Amino acid sequence: MAGTETRGDPKLVDAVDVFIAGSGPIGCTFARKILDNSKKSDLTVLMIEMGSQDNPVIGRHHKNSAKLVYQLNTADPANQLIRYQKDIDAFGALQPVSVPPAATYMPTLGAEAWSPGSKPLVSAFNNPEQEPSVNLPGCAVTRTVGGMATHWTCACPIPHPEEREASPLPKEEFLKYINEAGTLLNVNLDQYDLSVRHNLVKKVLQNAYGEDAVKNLPLAVKRRKNRGYVTWSGSDTVLGETYSKNGSDKRFTLLPEHRIIGFVRENSPLIGGSDKESRIDYDRLRDGTGAIKFAYVKDIIADEYLLIPAKYFVVACGAIGTPQVLWNSGFGLHLYDNENDPARELPALGRYLTEQSISFCQIVLKRKFIENIEEHEDLLGAEHRGRCAGHKAKFPDDPIHIPFSDPEPQVTIPYTTENPWHTQIHRDAFSYGDVGPRADPRLIVDLRFFGRQAVYEGNYVTFSNKHTDIYGMPQPTFNVVRKKADAEKDSLMMSKMCEVAGKLGEFLPGSYPQFMAPGLALHITGTTRLMRVDEDKIELETQEIPQDVLNQSVANQYSQVHNHKNLFVGGNNVIPDSTACNPTRTSVAYAIKAAEYIAKKLT
Repeated sequence: MAGTETRGDPKLVDAVDVFIAGSGPIGCTFARKILDNSKKSDLTVLMIEMGSQDNPVIGRHHKNSAKLVYQLNTADPANQLIRYQKDIDAFGALQPVSVPPAATYMPTLGAEAWSPGSKPLVSAFNNPEQEPSVNLPGCAVTRTVGGMATHWTCACPIPHPEEREASPLPKEEFLKYINEAGTLLNVNLDQYDLSVRHNLVKKVLQNAYGEDAVKNLPLAVKRRKNRGYVTWSGSDTVLGETYSKNGSDKRFTLLPEHRIIGFVRENSPLIGGSDKESRIDYDRLRDGTGAIKFAYVKDIIADEYLLIPAKYFVVACGAIGTPQVLWNSGFGLHLYDNENDPARELPALGRYLTEQSISFCQIVLKRKFIENIEEHEDLLGAEHRGRCAGHKAKFPDDPIHIPFSDPEPQVTIPYTTENPWHTQIHRDAFSYGDVGPRADPRLIVDLRFFGRQAVYEGNYVTFSNKHTDIYGMPQPTFNVVRKKADAEKDSLMMSKMCEVAGKLGEFLPGSYPQFMAPGLALHITGTTRLMRVDEDKIELETQEIPQDVLNQSVANQYSQVHNHKNLFVGGNNVIPDSTACNPTRTSVAYAIKAAEYIAKKLT
């Protein structure tokens, strides 16, 4: 029957217990914890993902790729090494979210060629509604099984108390779930202790700022039997071996290349005259109201549309994709709505958006640290000095006595009230920081400092009734500004980064201190933020959520969407706070609590 169902006549498929949209670490947290905790013997969990499955193991990190390249720094041609762990500058694949139209006038174009003149082109690749001055031009998404966990940095710090002031969970409960999240993500502190460069950078900075002020960066990573390599945690880590091979557990199914369009609701708009002839208008799901009945999904490869009934629905499609799906299902502010109408459902959807600023630079380590490094008893222990001496003996023509396979540094100066930013002092290339042939990569250190943005209702993302993105979904448009206080802290952060960089080395030409494009952190929070609701109200048939809670949040402490007992959200978007640290661990923590709640309800 593939390909026979049209947009207006979708195929109704068998009901499942839990439907999950999104295969990133949050969607996988929901799946893992529900599968592990539910006592229901015939449990069925269905996960869909818009992107393709690029690895037999669900959601494996791309830096664990089996693609091989010859390592040019060694004389041994048999040394075939894992691609991204040896060529980190080849890494990163993202698609921008909102791109304003570019100027189309070309003065040297031949007069016979067609040209739009002064009119902007209408294209799925740009957004004519986006004002550049309030855009997040660096914001991008990935569409693949495993989501952002296929290429994240794996940094998993515990948020400072100032980064969780608005959490709907009490401190003890929050930290309990944060610790559980660390276990689920396989977070470790010591996996780079064998690195010469790591210990060198760490010791130089400890000498400058004190031992307690400089720490190992908490990372979701585990060193392999071959100590030269590591396994980076991905969505497969979260799922666990039992479920990460699709089909290995009959209770769990992943459908890649399936796109959620929205939800069919009890009062979705109809087409037709009499009740017998009427049918749902699937082009206007955004006008629907009432309880959630079905997920409306497109099988992209088969070109067919599906209706999927479930007891519980989870949307974990990222900080932009999640509110996009809800907006396309009738929630949030629509352009034709009265913004002050208290009857609007989930008025906070897409609002209270926060994103982190990034200051960035790269340095080349100072000569005094590198020359005769094997003799620096003040900076390196005997084991690390011995490794450097061994490299010198094996490769006497190499002026740098650091082993070719030496792992990169992974150091942080943690957030404090006096220095309210998160730091990563390491080597990692995303879409910036490409060293190329300019310098030996063993001497390069990246400094990335991440700043907070004050929570503000007027920072938001909206979705278009008129324009669509390249996937046919409502086009997101940003309206985000940094307030004066944010800018002042950013300036202090930049100054501090330059000071720290100066302790280590000289700036690499082309990678001088700079602020990166807004949105490049990919750490957007708040677009479906949580807020605590009285427990007795949550269990009522009609939840009766206070209007002030509805105005400030989308879901309760269980990540359950207000007034919808079968609809849940997950991702960085649920975090209600302004954060400087990487948010994934916090998002996983909230998802664990939500999944436990669903599992209990299913039993």
